Amino acid sequence: MYSRIPCLIALAICLSFSKAHAQTDTSHYDLGRVKLDKKFTQSITLKGADLQRQPFANISDALNVWFYGTYTNSGSVIYVIDGNIVNDVNAYNINDIEEITLVQNAVAQASGAPSQQQMILIKTKRSKPGKSGIEATGQTNLINVRNMSNVKDINSPTNVYHQYYLSGYKNTDLVSTGISATYLRDVFPTLTTSKQANIKTPLGFNRFKFNGYADVKLGSNNSLSATATYVPQVTRFDYDNSNIYNDPNTASRAQTITAYHAKQNLLNGGIRLNSQLAKGLKNNLSASYSYYNYNEDYNYNYYSSDLHSSTDAYSLHRRNVLLLRDNLSYQKTIGDFSIEPAVDFSYRYTRDSTAKATNNETSSGTDPSFPSTSAERTYAKRKDYLLTPSLGISFKNSINLQGGFVTVLDSKKSLAIASNAELKRIFPFASASVNVSSLAGINIVGIKLYGSYSKQSILLQTDGEHLTGFSFDGPLQNSLNSGGYPNFTYDPLKSYNVYTAGADVNVSALLSVNYNYERGGLQIPILYYLPYGANGSQSFIGYVDSKYTRNRIGITFRVVDKTDAHFITGLNATNIKQRTNTITGNLATGDKVWTGGWVNRLDINRVFAGMDVLYQLGGGGFANPYSSIDPILGPSDHSFSLQNVYFGYKLQINRFKNFEVFANGRNIWQNKKSEITDNRRFYGLGFKLGL
Repeated sequence: MYSRIPCLIALAICLSFSKAHAQTDTSHYDLGRVKLDKKFTQSITLKGADLQRQPFANISDALNVWFYGTYTNSGSVIYVIDGNIVNDVNAYNINDIEEITLVQNAVAQASGAPSQQQMILIKTKRSKPGKSGIEATGQTNLINVRNMSNVKDINSPTNVYHQYYLSGYKNTDLVSTGISATYLRDVFPTLTTSKQANIKTPLGFNRFKFNGYADVKLGSNNSLSATATYVPQVTRFDYDNSNIYNDPNTASRAQTITAYHAKQNLLNGGIRLNSQLAKGLKNNLSASYSYYNYNEDYNYNYYSSDLHSSTDAYSLHRRNVLLLRDNLSYQKTIGDFSIEPAVDFSYRYTRDSTAKATNNETSSGTDPSFPSTSAERTYAKRKDYLLTPSLGISFKNSINLQGGFVTVLDSKKSLAIASNAELKRIFPFASASVNVSSLAGINIVGIKLYGSYSKQSILLQTDGEHLTGFSFDGPLQNSLNSGGYPNFTYDPLKSYNVYTAGADVNVSALLSVNYNYERGGLQIPILYYLPYGANGSQSFIGYVDSKYTRNRIGITFRVVDKTDAHFITGLNATNIKQRTNTITGNLATGDKVWTGGWVNRLDINRVFAGMDVLYQLGGGGFANPYSSIDPILGPSDHSFSLQNVYFGYKLQINRFKNFEVFANGRNIWQNKKSEITDNRRFYGLGFKLGL
């Protein structure tokens, strides 16, 4: 069966060129496997311009106040960039991004998002104004770290954050091209005491981003789009705290020297052919490739009067991902009804290889050294074949129904599972929406209701490799090798149902309310301690079923909405309740925790300002398996952070366009018991100009 796939792809290419610029579909959200009509999909959309005046290396640190508060973090989000789920959003500068959309629909799980994870769609900037242009932006911030300990003489050094961006584009009647380059320097200052020795190189990384695109019109019914991304990054940390253990009242002397060096390289490339084959009949054929390489060297040496120990460690990780996709859709209007069948086929090839080596050596006094070495290599590859037919039916602009199913075409052998194992190949999904106001002829208030359902398992989950910052974010390794899991309770093929319901209410042109509810399930790891022997215990990891419900409510108020003056403010709150059945009893987490953000944007003539507050209320268990917060203990108290603040002025200079200067800050204030940020504070200046 698979030998026919190249023939089908070749046929799609031939059909695409059978008529020789198809316009990009702006009426639908492309989730990577399924397209949803924007008019009938509950979502939250903001402009990339809303985030351009704040410092960050990971975009989730800027999005959390807009979406799910502390429940939106680098581990809980999956991104789809221009319909491509392979790329890493942090390979782009925020100035390269047009729109950011959180999809509040269960079909996101059918399209590859794991249970309880959020799917965020990224639309990059392509249609830029005029025939050509150059844009430059820059930010420089001083960084220090808040001291959360009870030791008063611990201080933070002041380090510097830099981000500089330069882009250019050229438009003709047939071709639009653009390139951009970014330099990003991010640092995590280390708290030190007056006795601590020199930190030669603070923990930080230098990241370069190079992006390019080209859009070509091929006649009246076809267009070809190509993108390329290359991101090299180097992380270093080098310190010598030879004085930290030295006690002048004793003969004790000690020295610790640590050196850490990591290199990362991310390469992405993609091409897409959009075609209008006939009236109402569209085809989108795309291919993308991603290569990720990670090299890490770590050296640790400890010296004292009678002991020397050293550790040298090396690790390597490489991942190659090839994704081929073809989406064929047809739209037909019959009276007040619109019918839209579609079929999507995707082939994904993933290859992973890792290597680790460690050398340890210890010597004490006159005793000889005791060296030990260890080495480990792993190699894995996986092929995924997915076919997704769907059908959408709409009545006027009032009612929409869409349903379909994802079909797994892989054989049991290719998935490395036993021939007698149960393999579910069909995963249905459905979505419904009703525009109550349009249906009932109500003009005073706008009311839209939403509902959706999907079934998913690990067979549908997919993600690309992501650049790491100061801690390893760890992509999901979609391996079905049961030998990688230490307990028989884990069922890698188990499927779960996801349900969502929601409502959008526009009280007026200035005030709107958004509510969304989600319910689903997943397997999470639990660490057990059980009695062992007469006086001891043993620990093991067990994977158990967990059910969750998520509620989010948001209010947006356009206080001023005039030609030369705009002021918008929004407040949102999210609660996730988790219920987990363990062998030691039922575990409930998240009941008392509410988190969200308060966002504000102001533009009056040439003056602009923004302020965002991130908060978390309540204590106890924290319901998010993708978070670094302890799911059992959870947050201990209320937390607030002035996450983002900026103000600036737009200058009018004949030689430049869009020239502005601003001052900004990040996390410049937190309450004493706040636990929701990395405790870094940023203070700086920035600019933006165009030619």
